[in-house]
Amino acid sequence: MGCRDNRAAMRAGAASRRVFKDGFPSVMISIEEAREILLGNMPARKTERIPFHQALGRVLAEDVAASADVPPFDRATMDGYAVRAADVRGAPADLVVGGEARAGGGVPAELRPGEAVAIMTGAPVPRGADAVQKVEACCASPCESRVTVLEPVEAGDNIAPRGREAKAGEAVLLAGRHVGPAEVALMASFGHAEAVVYARPSVAVLSTGDELVEFDESPRPDQIRNSNAWCLLAQLRLLGIEADYLGIARDDRARLRERMAEGLRRDVLVITGGVSMGEYDFVRDVFAELGVDILFSKVAIKPGKPTVFARRGDRLVFGLPGNPLSSLVTFECFVRPVLGRMCGMERPDLPRVQGTLLKDVRQTPGRTSFLPARAAWTERGWEAVALDWKNSADMIGFSKANATVVFPGGRDLLRGGEAVEIMLLPDFFAR
Repeated sequence: MGCRDNRAAMRAGAASRRVFKDGFPSVMISIEEAREILLGNMPARKTERIPFHQALGRVLAEDVAASADVPPFDRATMDGYAVRAADVRGAPADLVVGGEARAGGGVPAELRPGEAVAIMTGAPVPRGADAVQKVEACCASPCESRVTVLEPVEAGDNIAPRGREAKAGEAVLLAGRHVGPAEVALMASFGHAEAVVYARPSVAVLSTGDELVEFDESPRPDQIRNSNAWCLLAQLRLLGIEADYLGIARDDRARLRERMAEGLRRDVLVITGGVSMGEYDFVRDVFAELGVDILFSKVAIKPGKPTVFARRGDRLVFGLPGNPLSSLVTFECFVRPVLGRMCGMERPDLPRVQGTLLKDVRQTPGRTSFLPARAAWTERGWEAVALDWKNSADMIGFSKANATVVFPGGRDLLRGGEAVEIMLLPDFFAR
């Protein structure tokens, strides 16, 4: 059975265990099962052609080929004199200087026996020369009409032969390559005006709940300002995706349906809040009305158990919990891997490293926890200390973290000095 068949079997197995209650699969599944379902329901990736200088941060969908040999001629790799190796085999050897070669100065005349040509790094080597002797091993006459080469050279010394780096037509950048400054430079050097890259999915973010007001409004005593949407929009931006914010949908079925229908015009809709089984949570009902198939609704993760993943055709829907940290963590664990792969990334998941926990941490077992932490690379390797935080709404505590400690669901105690898994946050190196 191949890898694809294995994945299909696992997805089928996970699906067969789903028990539905009021339209939602009610069985809590593992993080691993959730990821199998997520990755098994990704739509086909799209591509687009864009100006090469706008491709920074994107992923190539087609190979980029060399339009010419690199280097395009036999090139000197240091300042000195182009010579025939046979003429200086018995060095010191006195030679006539027959000219000068410099980068951009044209192709020098053919070198005759007994001659040398003064040459600069990057310049074309004249025909007839088969080596370059560095300037430090040469002594020019005062009038510079003759030069004494003090040391012998072998044929090919200090010359980069034509086509050594690439031949015309050869792929120099392969599909799947992330485009950084060096890749932009390569496309420019070969005259490629455009690049074919994987398209970034269109994404909409929608918040739900009567308890929310926008950041520039004054909340009543029973309300809070909407922070989740702005956190998600920032997380998406770190992935290179500028999402549309659809505002706050109140706990009104018709209004929520209207906003969700608008969100489903994008490739991906991310909803925060309203995905639990509460009396006033209408999301699951609207899913049914809009023909959205719910694939899971509970994951053994802390924070973030009531995480929903759904699909309508090629449109994906993520329902993330309303607590701020639950929303942040479940985005990184479930949304990032999918959206990153849709963008063409091979490994969009946040990096995880093995390190040493510096002090004891306890939890109630049952779900894998992602505890806010400070991590650092030291002379002893990776080390992390779990931060004090109060609950899954404590964004103040989490804002001090640059990583999370992954606390296995079957454990209730991790002791200081123990080896643990550490997940680095996307802006780790800036924190």
